[in-house]
Amino acid sequence: MIYVIHPDYQHYKSFVFDSKLVRKALGSETQFHFSRLPTTYREGWKSFDISFESLGRSKKIAMPDIMIRNGRLFFSTNAHDVLAPAIDKYGEFLPITYNGTNGFLFNVLSVADDVDGVDKKLSTKNEFGEVQSLYFDEARLKNHSLFKTAFDSYLGIYCDGNLKKIIEDNQLKGIIFSNDIGNIFPPDPTAMQPAKN
Repeated sequence: MIYVIHPDYQHYKSFVFDSKLVRKALGSETQFHFSRLPTTYREGWKSFDISFESLGRSKKIAMPDIMIRNGRLFFSTNAHDVLAPAIDKYGEFLPITYNGTNGFLFNVLSVADDVDGVDKKLSTKNEFGEVQSLYFDEARLKNHSLFKTAFDSYLGIYCDGNLKKIIEDNQLKGIIFSNDIGNIFPPDPTAMQPAKN
């Protein structure tokens, strides 16, 4: 089964960037942020400091092991050590610092469309170009544990059940999995599954 990954803003802080530091790390031609496109940044990467803020309503907000925002994943060093063997070939780890410690951003470069992994007969968009339904060809994606798709303009990050299990078995916190993959912003929290403890 394939899942879309969501941030758990109700329980964990999210990372934020200083736009000046991002431009310094990515180059002066960067207008504001990372590109949504599967663009590599490893060559010439300059580490910078990120901060964390509460974006949810709860007052009891913890630091995450993993967090997703704007199509990028944050990993603590522990999450990196656990997940690097499983996902290294699907993107690049970019070193950053936060709260006086080291961490990583993971830039997903694996794209379902590159292996015809999007079922275009079943996947649909409305008249505004918004995704109505999204279906993947799981057989074509059997060697892709983590990926993005051009069909949703590279907004979502998707994973298979094996990666979900590794995250849950190692009790890495900060994200939620949903099998409603056509809805990258599900309005109903009951459609989402918190990573199991």
